[in-house]
Amino acid sequence: MTARDGILNAAETLFGELGFDAATTREITRLSGVNKALMYYYFDNKNALLDSVLDRYFDKLNEILLQAMERESDLRGRLKRVIDVYVDFLQHNVNFSRIVQRESGAGRHMDKIFDRLSPLFQAGMVTTQEAYPAARRGEISSEQLLISFYGMIVSYFNFGPLLGRLMNTDLFSIENVETRKKHLHRMLDVVLDELERQEQPEQE
Repeated sequence: MTARDGILNAAETLFGELGFDAATTREITRLSGVNKALMYYYFDNKNALLDSVLDRYFDKLNEILLQAMERESDLRGRLKRVIDVYVDFLQHNVNFSRIVQRESGAGRHMDKIFDRLSPLFQAGMVTTQEAYPAARRGEISSEQLLISFYGMIVSYFNFGPLLGRLMNTDLFSIENVETRKKHLHRMLDVVLDELERQEQPEQE
């Protein structure tokens, strides 16, 4: 591991656990085992460090989502793979969820997150509308579906500790995460079945 990667790992941990404003450069250098001079050699300031942390996360996320969509299958199968890889990504990158939640809610870096998420959302809407014209309007439009599924996936990890206590279970266990995937698959089937049903009168 390079010194730069060590700094990024330390920043990721502290931004996730403490928040961007509470995490200090002193703590980042202490945790990474480097001095401030070396940190500033790689990163101009703490904002640039957060940008690099987010870039690293989103680059990996984009890569795995693209791979999931490119595999040969019908759209329903590809969307289920997207759900699975996204759930797996969040399960193994808890600090990513925490950072995005804070910064998109009240942080100063919402534009950075918007810039990286926007192409994903746009691609999702276009793909869904092309396959299911009924998703261009109404209460199960592609916009509403993306909001709903994004919320169903992300909230599971953002509020997992609280929800786990309320349900008296470990939501992050392998068994519970796999059950969550199956639930999301079922929800997707319900929605796509309805979109297909709405298309039938137009096709006749």
